Amino acid sequence: MQLELELLSPSNAEAPRVVASAVLRKHRLRNDVLRRVDYVRRFFPELDGETITVGLTRAASGMAVPGGSRIWLNPSRLSHHTIAHELIHLLQLRNLGIPSGERACDVFSMARHWTLNDDRPSYVRVPLSLLDGHGAVPESVARMLFEVSRDALARRQQGHRQYIAYFEQEVQRKSPARASRESRASMEVSSRLLT
Repeated sequence: MQLELELLSPSNAEAPRVVASAVLRKHRLRNDVLRRVDYVRRFFPELDGETITVGLTRAASGMAVPGGSRIWLNPSRLSHHTIAHELIHLLQLRNLGIPSGERACDVFSMARHWTLNDDRPSYVRVPLSLLDGHGAVPESVARMLFEVSRDALARRQQGHRQYIAYFEQEVQRKSPARASRESRASMEVSSRLLT
């Protein structure tokens, strides 16, 4: 009998990667929430072999306990960026070199993959001018945020402590509004020189 049970339940079966809390299981958007969390989770190999429990919150876009295995998300404000931000919180306090703090979570989450940069971060400064007319992050901006955040983390690896300030300055420098202001200023100088 023991042998039969072992054959029926393989010991190498993986635990589910993402599970819904009791409250989320009853929510009408549970499938969408779990599908999006599962997508973002692909970019977090540090969490392989762990099951993440997803609950609901109304208090914020998302919440997590640093070093834990639970996140809480608000389905009405759900974005890949928010999910990635909360998963970064789970990696904090695990001796992985990820510092504590919300601003660090924003930079580390944007450096995971450009497709996760679908919403404006909440804690680091990113100009509103980078959003499209509907308040969404265009693909070109998502890719830029990814590149600048990767550069900032590379600087951190080299010992630069001001990597978040570097990120914010670079994003501001690459902002279309700043580029258009500089272009207008350049044209004004040119027109003064011609008169």
